[in-house]
Amino acid sequence: MYEPGGPERNYTGGVLRAPAERACRRPPRRRTRSLRARVVAGGALTLALIALLTAVAIAQVTVSGTLETPTHLTAKTHYILYYLQLHSGASEERFAVQMTPPPFATIGGLPEGQSIDGPTDIALQGPGTLGSTVQAPSAIVPCSSRTSAFHGYATGVASVDVLLPPNSATVLAVRYDTGRRAPWVDSDFKLQFTIEPTLVGTYPATSPFAAGATVTTASSLTTAGPLVSGPTGAHILLATKPRQAGSDPYAPTAIKAGGTVEVGGRLLPGKAGRQIVLQWSRGGALHTIAVLHTTASGHLPETAWRPGAPGTYELWASYPKQPGGLLADSTSCPLRFAVG
Repeated sequence: MYEPGGPERNYTGGVLRAPAERACRRPPRRRTRSLRARVVAGGALTLALIALLTAVAIAQVTVSGTLETPTHLTAKTHYILYYLQLHSGASEERFAVQMTPPPFATIGGLPEGQSIDGPTDIALQGPGTLGSTVQAPSAIVPCSSRTSAFHGYATGVASVDVLLPPNSATVLAVRYDTGRRAPWVDSDFKLQFTIEPTLVGTYPATSPFAAGATVTTASSLTTAGPLVSGPTGAHILLATKPRQAGSDPYAPTAIKAGGTVEVGGRLLPGKAGRQIVLQWSRGGALHTIAVLHTTASGHLPETAWRPGAPGTYELWASYPKQPGGLLADSTSCPLRFAVG
């Protein structure tokens, strides 16, 4: 995660001093050029402005969100550039910008990470000063020992302090990595920006941030995400009876010895006649419960599964390689059951 209270960074002639590297990453990232270099040179990606949100007045700061990215996100897209347009009034303004990635979910309300990871770079394109960057802890506690099955990242909310001089117009540019596996069609990749009436860093008396925040009202807006096109992963959403519940999404659901779990769910996008393999494990090899075929709407026929001896079981679903345009994929996090 980024170090709290890091050095202040000015936008000076295109020199970007990147935030401190995060201590915990998952998985390793490939090296890329600086954010400004990519914005100026373009590189392999053709940047196209695809969204401009209505301006929102916040005290003397006016903000509007834009997203520049390939119009169609594919499995070959390795990062997305997001932009937030900032305009100050007659006075200097100091505030924090919070960036919240959209979550993935195995089933409704059961989070397993985000569709983007970062930010990996932050810069101001125009006048202004960046202060401290704080990265909220990532969800690094694995939901299973099978880490190779993770589809997306689990990154936290990031915040950066911003100082704008009077009567200025500038752009906050942030870069996020995308997953290395084929995207899911229902992952929108929208990034929420929130202007916070506070600062996240602690500054000495000589700092231009020392006087504190000037913005007094929080407000949020969300970018329009890119379209997911090209090869996509099969997104399997499972539902069970008894259903997974509780404040800890990975805590096992208790069932009695000899009890039965009813398993259903659906495939996104909804395709008919596709194979879905249900499997279980108890800390070792995977064992097949059934090979199911989706209905016309992409739903799975309900299947009864009866775990054996007492212990903690993981329930997995996977989409094997098969004709039809969807790439092989699996649920990122298994559903867990404790048989007692």
